[in-house]
Amino acid sequence: MTGEILELVVEFSVILISPIVFHYYLWKYKKVPSKILMKDFKIYACLYGLIFITGIFTIWKQS
Repeated sequence: MTGEILELVVEFSVILISPIVFHYYLWKYKKVPSKILMKDFKIYACLYGLIFITGIFTIWKQS
């Protein structure tokens, strides 16, 4: 794995983990209703699923 690919993986990992941490903060400390958080969770789950599928196809094409 080259340095550029490794850097991209680290950057995207931080970008993808930040909504999870933020929503945990809202749920735990700001006491936001679960209904709002579940709506956001469904949106993020779809986006993470698309990214995961794209990653699988990318790795599959390189093999």
